[in-house]
Amino acid sequence: MGRLSLASNASESSQGKSSAEAGIYVQGMNVLAAPFLYAARSEAEAFVAFHSLLTRECPGYIRGAMDGVHRGLALVDKVLAIVDPKLAMYLTAKGLAAEIYAFPSVLTLCACTPPLPEVLRLWDFLFAYGPHLNIVCIVAQLTIMRTQILQSPSPNKVLRSFPSLNAELVKNVTIGIIKKIPDDVYSEIVSHAL
Repeated sequence: MGRLSLASNASESSQGKSSAEAGIYVQGMNVLAAPFLYAARSEAEAFVAFHSLLTRECPGYIRGAMDGVHRGLALVDKVLAIVDPKLAMYLTAKGLAAEIYAFPSVLTLCACTPPLPEVLRLWDFLFAYGPHLNIVCIVAQLTIMRTQILQSPSPNKVLRSFPSLNAELVKNVTIGIIKKIPDDVYSEIVSHAL
């Protein structure tokens, strides 16, 4: 069973459940499935884990117009404005909302940013504390890239591909950011993908 097949089967097996529309395949599912296929002992184990993620943790990412992803993108902008107003204003002035540069990172829980072993380390953190923290991890990556973004006359070029993932650094920065997020915004982060 290939990656595309695993992703397609995961959404098809949700038939009759309200958490996801039956038989829906959305862009990025193959990227989201890849770490499961890499780490699992079997395709069946990968399928169960992938299906559980889609139907329990982030059904809003695959339902309808992917509203959960769009809520997540809005939250990337909101959290960035809270923790780094200067960077947020710079990106806004350049017309760079998260919708433009962060869509793949939100949709795939950062699995689109290599290398895969670092993705797996970051996912250990996300699955231990909640996949919703991916939103904060994306903001952490932006703050790590802050100087490069601010010094670039064309930050969109910088944001087209995030630098290689360093899971330990992203986790540490994420933990620092969490402390700065107001409770009401954190509640939005927790529920954005449901």
